[in-house]
Amino acid sequence: MNKTSASLLLASVLGLQLLTGCGTMATEGQGQGASPAAAEKKTLDFPTKSVTIVVHTKAGGPTDTMARELAKAAEPFLGKPILIENQPGGSGASQMAELAKAKPDGYTLGTLTPSQIGMWNSNLKDQFNVDSYTYVSGVQIDPYVIAVRADSPYKTLQDLVKAMKEKPKTLNVGGYGAIGSGHNVAWNIFAEKAGVEANWVPYESTGEAVTVLLGNNIDVANSNPAQVSQYVKSGHLRVLGVMSDKRLEEWPDVPTYKEAGYEVDTSWAQFRGIYAAAGIPEEVLAKLNDAFGKAMQTEGFKNYMKNSQMVDGTMDHKQFTEYVKKQDALTKEWLGKLSK
Repeated sequence: MNKTSASLLLASVLGLQLLTGCGTMATEGQGQGASPAAAEKKTLDFPTKSVTIVVHTKAGGPTDTMARELAKAAEPFLGKPILIENQPGGSGASQMAELAKAKPDGYTLGTLTPSQIGMWNSNLKDQFNVDSYTYVSGVQIDPYVIAVRADSPYKTLQDLVKAMKEKPKTLNVGGYGAIGSGHNVAWNIFAEKAGVEANWVPYESTGEAVTVLLGNNIDVANSNPAQVSQYVKSGHLRVLGVMSDKRLEEWPDVPTYKEAGYEVDTSWAQFRGIYAAAGIPEEVLAKLNDAFGKAMQTEGFKNYMKNSQMVDGTMDHKQFTEYVKKQDALTKEWLGKLSK
């Protein structure tokens, strides 16, 4: 072989090695997820481990119960355990911070109510906003009610309003969350129409507010039906009115605010749903929506909803996102009023 032929052969071998090396690098890159097809396959494997729902209230409250009932019903459809972690504090501030720093992979979810919306439009407006999160699924609507002790001198909403007008800002009204929370705004919607003022006393859960009411340490509680139902049955509490378009089946004698003479806007409601960090892939959201949607149609979950006097609030990711944005706008409007 002459010198020229040897040089050509060496060049061919080196070229083949270079091509082979490039091919190997490309294959390794695909194996690491560089390929869109590989990345899609990895996403579609969700979930490969347990999912956690971080609840922003103490155990035993209506939001905690919702999360546990939903988790129990959804596990068979999701195919992995759904764990519940209670992280109360700051009317949802602690939980919001936890979700905001979580990976947007669908494994860390949280319970959402109007209280978080109130917080990111007030005390936490420099940290979070409506675009800081992904809105996974709507679950339920829980009507607000006004409750007093059974031995209270206020037998009707009219009695309560009369007393508040006679002595403005002397009665104490308790509920979950600080000023701007869902319960606080609901109370102020009523108070505005009734033309009354009271002192708002915030608590870390609706159940806590009801307990304090039972102890006669506040005059009124802005609650939800499930939290006072047993005490109404036992004769310890009385419900004066319900913030809804129609009366509740369990309490046919309790009037709506409108029937009592107060034309409130019932589009403001105590909703509960599931949210997470911003940026969760659509494929993961679809799997979560499918599992939660099927869970809410099971007999067990329907019985829970009926026994708790909840209204069906089933919404998928797109519907819930639109709903939350509308609630966000209403919250801004009410916070503007409350700050004056």
